[in-house]
Amino acid sequence: MHVFEDEEYACCIACEREVLRADHNYVHGAGVLLCFECAISRCGSYHEILDRWTIAPRVDDLLA
Repeated sequence: MHVFEDEEYACCIACEREVLRADHNYVHGAGVLLCFECAISRCGSYHEILDRWTIAPRVDDLLA
């Protein structure tokens, strides 16, 4: 995960798009950040009312 100098933005590890850290991105403890779209496309599920990921996206291939 690339963090920019102002730490307000980061890069999605899957698509390399710059995203706001405040958006509903998925962050894995191993330093993996996925933008919302990539997390959803990797079978993740975000619950708006609970404001959290209820099903974590697949990141196994990104950790290798």
